[in-house]
Amino acid sequence: MIVQGAGMRGTKMKTVRRKPLKKRGKRKLKSVVWYTLMLITLSLTAWGYRYFDNYLQTVSGTFELQSIKISGNDILSRAEVLKLLGLPARGQKLLEINPAEVQKKLKRSPFIKSASAVHSLPSTLRIHIVERKPLAFLYGRGLNLVDREAFIMPVPALSRVWNLPVIRNVPEKLGIRGAVSTSGMVHKAVDIIDWINRLDAPLPQMISELDFTPGNYIKIYLRDGDTVLRISENDYQRQLYKAAGFFKEYVDFKQLDQIAYIDLRYEHQIVVKEKSKS
Repeated sequence: MIVQGAGMRGTKMKTVRRKPLKKRGKRKLKSVVWYTLMLITLSLTAWGYRYFDNYLQTVSGTFELQSIKISGNDILSRAEVLKLLGLPARGQKLLEINPAEVQKKLKRSPFIKSASAVHSLPSTLRIHIVERKPLAFLYGRGLNLVDREAFIMPVPALSRVWNLPVIRNVPEKLGIRGAVSTSGMVHKAVDIIDWINRLDAPLPQMISELDFTPGNYIKIYLRDGDTVLRISENDYQRQLYKAAGFFKEYVDFKQLDQIAYIDLRYEHQIVVKEKSKS
């Protein structure tokens, strides 16, 4: 007779299923294969790198420089660029020329804002230059050029016509060539000229000089005769915008030489003063 105790009544029996040994063996095999493939891939990559490095070391003495292609230069001539580099036009080992060193040498020129150099196998060095674009002449201790960043450059030796306004009578130290001007007034002058160049014609083509002689206003001389625009230092954008519309719509250019000055500093009017008749 089998007697079942009361304490065993209602007891649930749990069944634990074990994974088949076959499946666990397959997973282990997959892991081994995966790690093996990874090791082979890494080994091949390292071998390929060493092979390519050895190849470059071998061919570096093979490719000779046969030509230098230069683009982007306008102010500087090809001969001046080559002089900066100190490279022969041909004959040097191409891959021995360091592009970073080429850039460094080129940027010693005050006319070059940025430069890039790349090897073009089998025999060409390609150089691209971004030159600084002169915005105006700057007169003080001689004649210089400035760009939109107020970077001071010498006037280049090449013979060309620069149709640019002149900044003069700045009562501050200007700074040195090959660097951004230390003068706040030079920066102000550059901002004024840059703003004028964005306005409607014919005003941008009419500007001859910006005169910063100390006083109550800035004087802008026009190319036709000695007519002067008077503007304030702080509200020049609104005043010059008003001047652009005035010259576009109302000015008789045949009579411009009869005008002494045009005062733009007033809120709702433009004051035109004619020259006194002698």
